[in-house]
Amino acid sequence: MFRIFTYKQLSFLCVLLCLILLGGSAFNVILPNIQTMGTAGIKVPVVMYHQISDNPKILGDYAITPELLRGDFEYMKKHNINPVSFQDLFTYIKTGEKLPENPVVITFDDGERSFLTKVLPLLREYNYPANINVVGSLVALYSQNGDTDDRYAYLNEQDIKLLSTEPLVELGYHSYDMHSLSTRRGMAQLYGESDEIYINKITDDIKKFQEMFLQITGEKAIIAAYPYGIRNDTLTDVLKNEGFTVTLTCRETANTLTTGGDLYELGRFNRPYKISEQVFFESIFK
Repeated sequence: MFRIFTYKQLSFLCVLLCLILLGGSAFNVILPNIQTMGTAGIKVPVVMYHQISDNPKILGDYAITPELLRGDFEYMKKHNINPVSFQDLFTYIKTGEKLPENPVVITFDDGERSFLTKVLPLLREYNYPANINVVGSLVALYSQNGDTDDRYAYLNEQDIKLLSTEPLVELGYHSYDMHSLSTRRGMAQLYGESDEIYINKITDDIKKFQEMFLQITGEKAIIAAYPYGIRNDTLTDVLKNEGFTVTLTCRETANTLTTGGDLYELGRFNRPYKISEQVFFESIFK
């Protein structure tokens, strides 16, 4: 038969039901945070520059004017976009130390001497950190020939030594002598080339660069930028085994970094000449 509840019992049941419903709502609010705990990260675009030049004949995808570079820095300053170093990113993924709002990393490839004459003064003026990845054979060449014309020359050993003492600059590896689109195409593996021969080839290039770099700076490079962005898993594994903690691609994608993660295979956005500061930065932060 039907059970008859007293008023007191009904009141208790109503209170219990309300507590259950309230508890369920609270759990639904907390659950998404529990589910994303440890996986939520921070978006960090990386910008890739090359030559900084006053020569209008070479301006394009890989050469911009000093005025445009200053415009980029001024745009970042006005819009609370904050350049950080790879060391800052490394500290974040290892310790969780907070990064500033809208972080971005500034990188330069190839190692033109215009970095020393045209970029470094701007970095100091705005107090912005930047990374430059150099080609070892070009450092050797311009150390030997003594040419310092920043319209076309590359950094020499003396320049590298100076930059290695600059707190705002992080130097990186862009191969010793594999920055070419000839037969091999950068550091790619040749068709039919055995893994053993390929690994020996790229390892020799890395070691030659590191020997030179260690002699000049007293340290080994830990940042590597793939020549022309050409890469494969074997190359990445060799770089990791050789002690590199950052590898830079040419994939135009922002990076989501997490504590406990790593800095391998980071995407970068190339900075061409015929795009305004607003269009460029809005595109990488969208």
